[in-house]
Amino acid sequence: FVALFFFKAGYGYLSTSNWGPKINNKTAWVLMEAPSFCYMLYYTLQFAQNGGAVNGNSNLVLYILASFFLLHYFQRSFIFPLLIKGKSKMPIAIILMGATFNVINGILIGLWLFQYSHYTLDWLKSPQFIIGTLIFLFGMGVNLHSDYIIRHLRKPGDTKHYIPKGGMFKYVSSANYYGEITE
Repeated sequence: FVALFFFKAGYGYLSTSNWGPKINNKTAWVLMEAPSFCYMLYYTLQFAQNGGAVNGNSNLVLYILASFFLLHYFQRSFIFPLLIKGKSKMPIAIILMGATFNVINGILIGLWLFQYSHYTLDWLKSPQFIIGTLIFLFGMGVNLHSDYIIRHLRKPGDTKHYIPKGGMFKYVSSANYYGEITE
């Protein structure tokens, strides 16, 4: 975040050779996003293997919360890259920065959820859970729809830069990121 006050992001139309060697965009997205999915999956499987429930937690609640995280990162790590159009490339430096964030993200959220949190089965009936789930689903819908709009900005062979319109782009300039933040 702070670095972006001093440097232009090294991906998309702002990409330059200053950011170093590049690899295929689809592979880059998998390498960059998959660590969060893998760490949360690891913690979930370890929790299940060790018999579950610690600190009075409900296994069901923990699995539901983990599934939200896993759903987002499965889509972002493995489905989204398959839908990317074009043959652009991403600098390895950007991939490493994204992967670093995703390693830390997966570890911290996985540890919190499976070692330090305290959720009983009643949590599923709480306003926090119900409203939070609705907000998550809204954010995911916005993210998926915004990605769809972005993917369909250009016709095959077109390389011009376009500003997305429609959906949440009527209200925010980066509706896809807004959706992810909302999730």
